[in-house]
Amino acid sequence: MLSVRWRRIAPVVLMIISVCLMTLSVRSRNNSAVNQASLEMVGPIGSLMNAAASKVENLWVAYFHLIDLRRENDNLRRVVDRQSRQILQLSEQRLTNDRLRELLDFKQTVEGQYVGARVLAWDPGPWHQSVIIDVGRNNGIVENVPVLTDRGVVGRVVELSPNFAKVLLVTDPASGIDAFIQRNRVRSLIAGGGYGQLNMNYVRKTDDVRPGDLVVTSGLDGVFPAGLTIGSVTLVDKMSLGLFLEAQVTPGVNLSELQEVLVKTDPLVPVDWLSLGADLRERFEERALGGQ
Repeated sequence: MLSVRWRRIAPVVLMIISVCLMTLSVRSRNNSAVNQASLEMVGPIGSLMNAAASKVENLWVAYFHLIDLRRENDNLRRVVDRQSRQILQLSEQRLTNDRLRELLDFKQTVEGQYVGARVLAWDPGPWHQSVIIDVGRNNGIVENVPVLTDRGVVGRVVELSPNFAKVLLVTDPASGIDAFIQRNRVRSLIAGGGYGQLNMNYVRKTDDVRPGDLVVTSGLDGVFPAGLTIGSVTLVDKMSLGLFLEAQVTPGVNLSELQEVLVKTDPLVPVDWLSLGADLRERFEERALGGQ
C-alpha cells in the first residue's frame, strides 16, 4: 500500500522540490556553489519529470491509436459483412437467372403456350403432395393443364383462384399419367407412390423393362403432351403375384427443390375415339404404340 501511495505522490513531491531548488537558485545568483548544487539536483529531477511526461504522452498516444484501430476494424467488419451479403445475393440471382434461362430455352422446344410461375408454398404431407404457384385464372390458366420444368413433368393444376393455382404433383397417389418406355415403347400408367416415388402399373411380366429405362409421356391421356420426361426406372420386380410386374420410377424433376415452373395455358384436346373410324383408330393406336 505504501509503495502504491508513494508512486502516486512522488511526482508531486519531486515537482515541489524542483520548484524550491529553482527558487533557491534564483535567490542565490551570486553564490556559485549553491547554484551549482541546485542545478545538479534540479537536472535529474527534470529528467525524471520529462521521462514521466513522455511516458504519459506515449500512453495517451497508444490509447487513442487503439481507439482508432478499433473504429477502423469495426468499419472494415461492416464493409466485409455488406460485401458478403452482396456476394450471396449476386450468387442467388445468378442461380435464379440460370434456372430461368433453362426454362426459357425449354419453352422454345415444347409445343403449346406456357407461362412461367413461382412456387409459393408446399403441402408438407408425405402422401397428398401439392404446391401453390403464383398464377391463376387471370393468367389464362384452367384446371387440368400440365405443369413442367426443363427436367420433365411436375404435375397438373387441380384448383384455381384468380391469382393462384394448386398443382397436384406426379408423386401424389391421385396422379396418373399415360406413359411409354422410350427405348421400346412399352406402355404403362405412371401413378404417384408418395414419398417422392412413382409406380409403373399395368406392365406385363413378359415386357422388356430394365432399371435405367427413361419413361416419357405418351400424349394419349389428353393432359400431357407427348415425349416429356417423367423419370427413370429404378426397380423392377417380375416375381410379384399377378399378371403384371412391379416397377418403381424416380421422377426426373427433383420436386423437393422446385422453385420455378412452366404452366400450359392451352389444354390438349383429348382424342374423341368414338368419332374415328375403326381402321383409322387402329392405325392411330399402332403409330402411338410403335407397332406393338
